[in-house]
Formats: sequence, structure tokens, C-alpha cells
Amino acid sequence: MSFVGAVLVVNNIDDHYLIQKLSFSDSRFQGWLAIMYAMIMLPVGMLIAKKMLNAKSIEKLFDRFTSKKIVSIVSESDSYLRITLIVLSFISVLSCFYTFHVIGEIPFFNLFKGLDPKALARIRIDASREFQGNVYLRNIFAISLTPILSYIAYGYYKMTKSKKDLLWFFVMFISSVMINTYSLAKSPLLVYLISFILLKILIEKQVSYKFFMLLGVFIVAFLAFMYLKFMGSANSTDVVSLFTQFNQGILGRIFLSQGAGTFLSFDIFPDKHPFLGISSFSKLFSEIFSIDNSDRSARIIMAIINPRAVEEGTAGVINTLFIGEAWANFGLAGALFSPIWVGFVIQWSYIILLRAAKNPVFLSLMVYLTYKWPVTGGFNDFVYNAGIAMMLLVFFLIVGFSIGARIVNTGAKDVGLINKNE
Repeated sequence: MSFVGAVLVVNNIDDHYLIQKLSFSDSRFQGWLAIMYAMIMLPVGMLIAKKMLNAKSIEKLFDRFTSKKIVSIVSESDSYLRITLIVLSFISVLSCFYTFHVIGEIPFFNLFKGLDPKALARIRIDASREFQGNVYLRNIFAISLTPILSYIAYGYYKMTKSKKDLLWFFVMFISSVMINTYSLAKSPLLVYLISFILLKILIEKQVSYKFFMLLGVFIVAFLAFMYLKFMGSANSTDVVSLFTQFNQGILGRIFLSQGAGTFLSFDIFPDKHPFLGISSFSKLFSEIFSIDNSDRSARIIMAIINPRAVEEGTAGVINTLFIGEAWANFGLAGALFSPIWVGFVIQWSYIILLRAAKNPVFLSLMVYLTYKWPVTGGFNDFVYNAGIAMMLLVFFLIVGFSIGARIVNTGAKDVGLINKNE
């Protein structure tokens, strides 16, 4: 996406509302050069990880993993682990209800109330950036953990074919769909649904054309619906332009808006705003190093190019390819190093999971990381990613607790503390 957009922008074939906000003509060339560099050096980082882990053939690793059957983790039925996961699922569902309770409504239903685009934009910002509740409860247990638990439930259902596991999956799936629409953003729900293509391939080694086509039709229809709602119009000309105008609508979002932040990063930093360094990593980093905490570059760019919308609360951030934030943080050093590091981190995690046992938990982590690594979100999350770290910690604790409980229970039976028939 960024490559196609970069070719258009460097040749001045864009006529895009975000690209038109560039102040310096050199920013077009610099952004193009950065994207081309990232396309070359990101695979280099992957090759380094492959060499360090002595992975001779990724294709064979993938083929071997998809050919395996799903296995349990702790015991044959994973009863101890499953109880823990069910409890965690209950907490996640409650966290979803808590999120909507704090917001005061289910924002997605506002799409059917005839509200104007500005009102919808305000609802979106209020739900995401102006959330008045506990953001950790929302971000970790509702937004992040609920989809992962739905993958785990699906994995157990495919392993056992149990109606109880099917019901568990259904509850988590519905909860995941709802929480992925809480801010009226288009991509979270679509990415979640698309992730099931990967999950089915990892489990079954293939996906049916019928499933693929039905999902594709739904995605196109959903995108058209959301764009028309936020445009405030639904005449035939607008519907056609969504799919035919390369610099507007869906195609404009994919090929130009997605990479526009990269060009704006080179345009704004450091001429209009000093480099951020580590000040935008997190409040924790700022406190440790006794420096002022800063918004991330995606927010700063939006505040500079559209300050009025930010003040009104109708604009959020301008995310882009990770190299844009790396430049905004560290300048040339960040731009040169970031593609190598990002490629290394992605490939390293991928190889580790492909070599792991094919169980519901590791399957869910592989799918989660596949779409959660923020290649078009930001460089900071490849250095300090509290969300992914927390998810890994939670699951290590879950598995560790389940193994410990089984050992204690088995030991108790062996010494006669528990009736063996129970």
C-alpha cells in the first residue's frame, strides 16, 4: 500500500487532501526514499533473525506447522487450563460491558440514527481518546484479550467438536465484534474478521473459496456503508467514486492516506517540530529518564495540519508506515535502523511460534501478532509495546497456574488427600 502511494506521490500523481498539506517539495522525495528503503531493509532484518535462529526454510516450518493436529497443553482435556480461560473470558465480557457502560451507549448503533458525519466523528473521538473509565481495563481485557480468547475458544472447538466449546466461541466472537466497533473505526472489525482466514489456514491448511468470497463481499459492503455514513451522502455518484477514484474513498484510503503520514513526518520534523526522542514512548519511560512526556508523532502531525478539528474533538491521529514515526523520534538514525529492527522482531516471533506446539493458545498468539504488529501504526510499539507484553505475561501466568494446579491436585490424589474417583 505504501509503495504504490509513494510512487504516485513522488511523481505528483495524487491530488490528495493530506498530501496537499505538505509545505516542502522535498518531502515528497524524502518520503518516497524512506518507503523504498524500508522495503529493502525490512527483509534484511528478517534474514538476520532467520540466521540467528538457524531457520533454514520458513516455508517448511510453516508447512510442518499447518500439517500438525491441534494438541492440548496441560492435560488431555486441559480441564485446569480451560477453567482458567473460561473465568478470564467472563472477565473480558464484563470488561466489554463496562466499556459501553462508561461510554453510555453502543456507538455502532448511532450509524442507524441519521446523525451527520461531524456528530459521528465526535462520537468516535469521545469513545477512543476521551474515554472516562479505566483505560487499562478497556485496552487489555476488553479490546485485546477478548479477540484472543475467541481464537482460543475456536481452537478448542476444532480440537474437541464440543457444543460447550462452540457456545464459548460464539459468546467470545459476538463480544469481539462488538468491542471492535466501540469507536466506530472501520479497520478493527475488518482485521478481526480477516484474521479468521489465517486461523483457518493454520488449523486446516486451507480455506474454502466460499468462506473467502462471503467474507470478501461482507468487507466490501461494510466499507462502503461506513464511508458513506461518514461522508453524509449515499447517492449513486458517491457509491461509484468509492471504488473508482484512486485518490478518494476506499482506494484513496488504501494507497494514499495510509502512507501520507510518512511524507508529513519528513515535512514537519524537525522544521516545524523538534525530534521527539524517547519522550513519546510512554509516561513510564519519561518518568524513568526524567523527561517531559510527549504525544506520539501521529497525534502531533494531526494537531499541526488540522488544529481546529483536534480542538473540536473530531480528529484523532494520522498513522502511517513505522519509518515515519522512527524519523519523527530519532531523525536519520531512526529511519536507517527501524526497518532492520522491525523486520527482525516480526520474523523472530514468527519463527518461535512456528516451532512451538500447535495448541489453541499458541495459535491465538500467532494470529494476534500477525495483525497486531503495528507496521502501519508506529515504530514505538516495536521498542516498547505494553499491550503485547501484558498479553504474553497473562498467558504465561495462565498456563503456569494451570500446570501448578494440576501438579498439586495430582500430588494430593497420590497421597490420598482426594478421592481418586472424584
